[in-house]
Amino acid sequence: MLQRSFHCIFAKDIYRMERVKEENSKDNVRELILQTALEQFTKNGIKDVKMDYIASLLSISKRTIYELFNDKEQLLLEALRLHNDKMCEEGRLIIRNGAHTLEIILNLYDKYVETLSNINKKFFSEIRRYPELYKSKKHDEAKRSKQFLAWMEMGRKQGLFREDANFEIFSFILRRNLDTIFKSNMSSEENELAKYRPRELGRSLIIFYLRGISTPKGQEIIETYLKENEKQ
Repeated sequence: MLQRSFHCIFAKDIYRMERVKEENSKDNVRELILQTALEQFTKNGIKDVKMDYIASLLSISKRTIYELFNDKEQLLLEALRLHNDKMCEEGRLIIRNGAHTLEIILNLYDKYVETLSNINKKFFSEIRRYPELYKSKKHDEAKRSKQFLAWMEMGRKQGLFREDANFEIFSFILRRNLDTIFKSNMSSEENELAKYRPRELGRSLIIFYLRGISTPKGQEIIETYLKENEKQ
């Protein structure tokens, strides 16, 4: 009887260990699918990347993907959430290490342009076909805009930005021009800026707008940034 009880306990432990191993394996596969999907969506556009193709890249069945994700939109949404989480973590590191607001803004901008440079032009137009994803994207943009305004106000207190600068107008103009950078990433004959790289366009925005609302102290920091950036 005692031996049988030990056997039952031992069997339960083995079963529990197998379940844990199975769940860990599923989590690993899930993350691998998300990473691969994100890489392919941003590299080739959303429409051209089929579930079969993602499955073949990972040497798994398409059924395995559908066991973890309901459809392509859910896969895309969760892949972008994973990407945003990683970007937020990198952003928090930049914020922690920033000596002042202007350094934070410039370094975050660098990261933004670097990300933009690696995204296929089709991705931006095709994302509008997914309502939930587009809604999530707009929500994230609104949060970032609110945070940006808070940083600008902090920069004013640090003596980096002019007292008479209207940050809401500046933020609006900057967002519109960043949209232009997105469009310039599309090799279209209709877009005269298509011949310029995102980094070149970003540099111009910094000179035209950010430098314009900065104090002499802020302008000095921007000049140093531009010189260092030019060497890269």
